[in-house]
Amino acid sequence: MFNASAQIDSVTASVDKNPAMADESIVLTVVAFGSAKGDEFNPSELEENFVVGRTSVSTQTRVVNFDTTRSTTWTTILIPRKQGTFQIPAFTVGNKSTQPITVRIVPVSAASQSKAREAFITAEVDSGQPFVQQMVKYKVKIHLATNLQRGSMAEPSLENADISLIGKDKDYSEIVDGQRYRIIERNYAIIPQSSGQVTIKGPLFEAEVIDRSQNSFSYFNQTRPINRVAPDIVLDVQPIPANYSEHWLPSEFVQLNEEWQPELSEMKVGEPITRTLTLSVLGVSQQQLPEIAGQYPPDFKVYPDQPTTTSVTRDDNVIAQRVENIAIIPNRAGQFVLPPVKVAWFNTKTKTTEYAELPARSVEVAAAAPGSQSNPAPIIPNPIQETENPTNIQSDTSGQIAPTIKTIEVPSFWSLSSWILLALWLVTLLVWLITSKMNPKATTDKVSVDSSESESWNSLKKALSSNKVNDIYPALLNWQACLSEEDSVNLLDENDIADSELQAELKLMFASQYAHGDKSWKSDTLLALLIRFRQKIIKNKNNPPSLQPLYASQRVAH
Repeated sequence: MFNASAQIDSVTASVDKNPAMADESIVLTVVAFGSAKGDEFNPSELEENFVVGRTSVSTQTRVVNFDTTRSTTWTTILIPRKQGTFQIPAFTVGNKSTQPITVRIVPVSAASQSKAREAFITAEVDSGQPFVQQMVKYKVKIHLATNLQRGSMAEPSLENADISLIGKDKDYSEIVDGQRYRIIERNYAIIPQSSGQVTIKGPLFEAEVIDRSQNSFSYFNQTRPINRVAPDIVLDVQPIPANYSEHWLPSEFVQLNEEWQPELSEMKVGEPITRTLTLSVLGVSQQQLPEIAGQYPPDFKVYPDQPTTTSVTRDDNVIAQRVENIAIIPNRAGQFVLPPVKVAWFNTKTKTTEYAELPARSVEVAAAAPGSQSNPAPIIPNPIQETENPTNIQSDTSGQIAPTIKTIEVPSFWSLSSWILLALWLVTLLVWLITSKMNPKATTDKVSVDSSESESWNSLKKALSSNKVNDIYPALLNWQACLSEEDSVNLLDENDIADSELQAELKLMFASQYAHGDKSWKSDTLLALLIRFRQKIIKNKNNPPSLQPLYASQRVAH
């Protein structure tokens, strides 16, 4: 009895409509009478000519006059990929096979005009011959003449391409061939990554609609499933032109803008100014945006920030943006020229290479203004004049430290006290000459500095202990001016300072202030390097050439 019931008596196959329209789904039903397994039917061989949807399986057992019959039913949704006549092959279940079915797929225009279609899908692209990596806008519209209970739609598919949704779905009504339809519109951005002929396979729409048939007398609304697929679209993707040598950026519109904070006309020595460059490109992904290359004069210290990229949607258009912030610190006053900034791109409309450009600009850098409220720390003194007396640093009433030049008016005749002081100075000079000859090493090892340099050095050490660049930078400028009146040493100029370690530490200090990098910079290393640098400068000043004492004596005597 078990062996008899396990056999398949017969197998049948049928479709719910023949012929069918190109955008309609066909329901293929295969019924096996007898005892069959659920996995004995496989519709995968239909994928060449149809979009194969889900397959449902059901079993049924009947007992009539002690006679038991069993059946297994497979129901598969098929959606034709194109028009024409196709054959559904025979399927074998157990030891029985179905008969082949010939299905004719007719175009939509051949449908009877007396009966409006209850649902269909259309698809279109804005360009059938795009360039590789050029964005193609793909629009799909679902037309519904019946009430939709629920539904879902998959994305279109294209091999070796980036596909993303643009904006939100649009819901509106439209009259097509005299019939009012509810339209659900969805837009996609498709970026093909390879050239040649490629096919965009339309998305599958699966839904349940309310059944309005005359046989439905239930109090509750009855639903039935429908399936529709959008037609396939073939693209002829063009390669990158052979004569194009720049960064590949295909678009219809590219714009480059800049902003300065504060204004460019207010650029001053030692004060940072931020330049913001914004590149906006229509119809590309943010990964395609190139780096914005800019050049600056050698007297400018440049600290670029980490660039940011984003994409925004405006009126069903995708705009990709790249924003770069650069902190710029001029080291010298004067007139400078900022070179132009260019970004090459390929115009997909004119098929030519174009440039988004910021023209060259002439800028004037002003010297750091004494008494500036934006920088209450010590500022750079005015250039020191050659006088017989050292420069004294005094404080004015506003609390700012301002340089003053102390001059001594020499009377036409000498007083008695002047003669006494001259005699004492000559005696001191004679003693110094004798002791220096007896112990020359003592004079070279002795570190002597004037009072102004010592005060500025103490101020710099105090500023370094705070680890604040806003306090350290002006104190550093003030000290370097007092340290070398004649040499005019500029610690921020690599041509003046050969100490690579000191230069590297100064760059780290500025980077911690003006770039979004490591904010945990400490001044310990910089202080040690400055101490070494100070001792070297002072030692050089205390070991002058052999003719310098004679020259100094002549100046004094004069």
